[in-house]
Amino acid sequence: MTPEEQTRFVSDIQRFSHEDIDRLYRVLLNLEQDQLDLTSANVNHAYLTAYWEEKRQLADTNEPCIKWLLDLLDTDPDIPLNEKFLDVLQEANIVLTTDGTTTDGGVARSEASIESVDENDPLWQQAVALDNRKLASQALELWRAKVQAKVEVEQKAYEDYEDPQMNALADLVYNRNLARKALTHWVNTYRNIKDQERLADEFRAQKDAANALKHWTLAARESLFTRVRSERLAQKAMDAWREKTRDITEMEAVADDFRNRQAVRNTLGKMGAKREQIKQAEQQAVLVYEGNLARRVLNRWLAQMEQQRFDERKADAAADYFALKHALNKWRAKARTKKEEEQVVQAREHMLTFKYGRRWREIVRRRKYALYDAAYKRMRKVVKMNIARAALNIWRQKTAQIRAMRMAADEFRARKDAENAQRMAHGAIVTMYNRTQQIQQANQQADDFYNRNLIDRLQIFGSNWLYPTRQILENQERADEYRATRAASYAVSVLRSWRNMAFRARRLEEDADVVYQRNERKRAWGFLQRWRRAVPKQDEDEEGREEHLVPATPAARRSQLLASTTPAYTPAAGLFGTDGRVVEETEDDE
Repeated sequence: MTPEEQTRFVSDIQRFSHEDIDRLYRVLLNLEQDQLDLTSANVNHAYLTAYWEEKRQLADTNEPCIKWLLDLLDTDPDIPLNEKFLDVLQEANIVLTTDGTTTDGGVARSEASIESVDENDPLWQQAVALDNRKLASQALELWRAKVQAKVEVEQKAYEDYEDPQMNALADLVYNRNLARKALTHWVNTYRNIKDQERLADEFRAQKDAANALKHWTLAARESLFTRVRSERLAQKAMDAWREKTRDITEMEAVADDFRNRQAVRNTLGKMGAKREQIKQAEQQAVLVYEGNLARRVLNRWLAQMEQQRFDERKADAAADYFALKHALNKWRAKARTKKEEEQVVQAREHMLTFKYGRRWREIVRRRKYALYDAAYKRMRKVVKMNIARAALNIWRQKTAQIRAMRMAADEFRARKDAENAQRMAHGAIVTMYNRTQQIQQANQQADDFYNRNLIDRLQIFGSNWLYPTRQILENQERADEYRATRAASYAVSVLRSWRNMAFRARRLEEDADVVYQRNERKRAWGFLQRWRRAVPKQDEDEEGREEHLVPATPAARRSQLLASTTPAYTPAAGLFGTDGRVVEETEDDE
């Protein structure tokens, strides 16, 4: 606080009354006793409370005293408010007494020595009272600061305290959990990779089967289309030939009928015309030659009759000629038809010979490939069975080794856990006991040192400090006893919690081991069950399942045989028989 500010505060407080100054002092004492923070709100509330207790009425918020006190609080916040207040009073020559407040405008200066001072003088009593209050305030502040520092040091030491054994135990548990998580992650990753490989194999097999079925279907469809097209073309040619033959036959028959009708019609027409001529001639002869002789008529009639017979023979000869010609044409058509039928029979024999010859060659080729595939399947089955037996034997040996190692590890872990728990409990007990003793000794030494220093400092003020000091010491002893009791109870509770945590951790580890072993057994049993369910009930099913997976070329078969020698592609049928039992390896299989 600068001298100008101090002068301003001094001039302001000199205008206050004795009651106002005493009220301000009581406000500061109340704040010190209540141990409240020196804020504007707390100071305002304390002043209003003191004003109400004194006058039983509410104070105005714009009162000069409260404004002066708040200004003093805001000025130089690093200095305590009570010290600034006492400095202002001392600068203003205002002395606080038990019976009121007196203001003196000047400073009393005297050349007398300290022995000539009258102890009954009111000014001397006021000075002594002011010094006692200042000293009590300083002692109280010092005690509070030391207590606060001690509490902070103890709290910081408690926060910074670390137990190496607990840290080692926590690191061990963390490493074990981390290893278990890593192993679980690796197992899951390995299982996922195996599942993906299995799905890839299944997809590849399905794709190969689909492609083979597609090619076979297309080839069969193409051959069927070719055969149907050939049959349809042959049938169409045969129908056309038959239609033409039928048309020619019908046309020849119609021509023959028409020819016969025309010949008969011409012959009959000529005969009718001739008869008409003869009748006319007879009539004319009768009219002209009525008188001719009967001989001439008879001769003429005979000549006519002979001519008629000649015409009839001529007509019969023509009819025979046309009949013979018609028979010859029929014979020619029949010969032509027979020749064409012989050609059709020869063509059919040639077609059947070609067709059944091709079928015979296909049957021979299939028989040869079937024998080759059967030999290949037998060889592949023998190889897979041998590999599966070797893999199963190795798996059994590894399982037995892992089981023995786990049993040994469980025994060693149980023994080490018991030893660690016992060692940790003993170390915790010893550490807590030693720490309690050290804390008690340090507190005792600090109390002795503090008491000696306090007594040395307070001996210059007479006997007025004895009773408050005794009360302070009694309170400190009670606080020490309470702190020791709390420390002991805290140590017991911490030890109990550590023991419970150790027991709980051991139980959790045992439960985790039991669950892990149970899960491993379940996983192994499920693996065996899945492999057993994958075994076919009959050998025909296995052959039918693997038949469509056989490659088409010898090179592809060799590649598949080499690829199938790995355990990853070994089917379940290679490890187990049809009844679910493990197939033992024999010398005949080799």
